[in-house]
Amino acid sequence: MREDPASRIDDGSDEKALYLFAFGVGSRLRELPATLAEQVEIHHIGDIAALVGSTSIRDYCGADAANRLTDLAWLTPRLRRHAEVIDAAMRLSPVFPTPFGTLYSSASSLARFVDAHHRTILEFLRATFEHEEWELRAEARFDTPQALDQLACEAWPEWRTLPKGARYLRLCRDRAALLDFGRVSLHTHVEELLTELGPSAADVRRRDIEHRADSGHAEFISRYALLVPKPKSAEARARIAAFAERRSDSHLTIDIVGPAPPFSFRPNLDSIQ
Repeated sequence: MREDPASRIDDGSDEKALYLFAFGVGSRLRELPATLAEQVEIHHIGDIAALVGSTSIRDYCGADAANRLTDLAWLTPRLRRHAEVIDAAMRLSPVFPTPFGTLYSSASSLARFVDAHHRTILEFLRATFEHEEWELRAEARFDTPQALDQLACEAWPEWRTLPKGARYLRLCRDRAALLDFGRVSLHTHVEELLTELGPSAADVRRRDIEHRADSGHAEFISRYALLVPKPKSAEARARIAAFAERRSDSHLTIDIVGPAPPFSFRPNLDSIQ
């Protein structure tokens, strides 16, 4: 979705661009809170509203842009502002959130993009009306003797009959395989939870995680994005809490974070011709 005007601009240029925060439903986004209205404008393109601000192209393009985007002192307030605008819009309308740093060279350029993807944007806004995104996080600790012993009992039926020395050698040799077994077993529990959630979640998307071969700390087992109808939000959280309580003896910790705009469920407009 990002338009890159850097190829036609000198690094020293201070040319302005439109910074796009999100799309919303035009009839619901007539005005923004006063705290945002000074820096954010609403461009109505048919029945779609685009929330935009003005920025210097030099901030995001050119020789120094890569360094600037890794500078937390520069990046953090801008990321916070991006999130604040989307959150404010989300209170008024379903939103199609856009990635940080989405730029357009002009209002006409933005309008052409919206015209090309009008149907997809509008269908997404309609589908996510009165919905919000929650992140389901499942973590486990495998660094205690009790956790390893419980895993070993589940993975190796003969474990209890082995002498202590044999157990020690088995753990030294097969610890990585045992941890993998534990991750798969606990992930299966999380999938059971997703089944129990049923209609409390309108859609579910698995999110990538990075496993470590061994860990002395809590680590992610599973991460999922849930698209939850707002009227069912309390029901979904109650189901998750009840499930976590039932599994409290399995070294599995389940948490839910949100609500957030439906970033994980938006279509990739760049891939739509």
